[in-house]
Amino acid sequence: MNPEQGGQGEVTQLLGAWRDGDTGARDRMIALVYDQVRQLAARHLRRQYGSQAVTLQPTELANELFIKLLNTDAAWDDRRHFYNAAAVALRRILIDAARARGSDKRGGGRAHLTLSAAEHEAIESNDADVLDDALNALRQLDPRKCEIIEMSYLLGLTREQIASALGVSVPTVDRDLRFARAWLQQRLTA
Repeated sequence: MNPEQGGQGEVTQLLGAWRDGDTGARDRMIALVYDQVRQLAARHLRRQYGSQAVTLQPTELANELFIKLLNTDAAWDDRRHFYNAAAVALRRILIDAARARGSDKRGGGRAHLTLSAAEHEAIESNDADVLDDALNALRQLDPRKCEIIEMSYLLGLTREQIASALGVSVPTVDRDLRFARAWLQQRLTA
């Protein structure tokens, strides 16, 4: 997703208007980010499942994400809050899909998740729950590092976009990504 599409901070402005009761702002915000969410969903499904048959299609994944986001009572403070919620919701949907897929096959539940498109470092997990637990543990250890992993991996934001959304420098994002990847790799392979 491109948080700057359509002008500096337009997502934040639309979220503020939506929070203030402007349902038209909600619709404009969805229109602004929907195509990127659908493309992101397609990329995640290709990366996670490759050419294997999956029951979840990109449009369904994007629609499921928006349904989850729109059915919450959250008052989005800014784009950081929105993107964080979107990353968590997307993670839940993908984990639920992996669980369902794993229960359908003997030996299922094996998830191959790439946490760094830039470095193509793969983390193998025998169970989607293990990855979910690791991300939750990382959130307890350092919430910002978990947010950065989710924004990078799940939302596909660039380092610059993450830095802008979180109000930190790009080198800070780079350091946090390196730490989080190493920490998760160690946690998942232990």
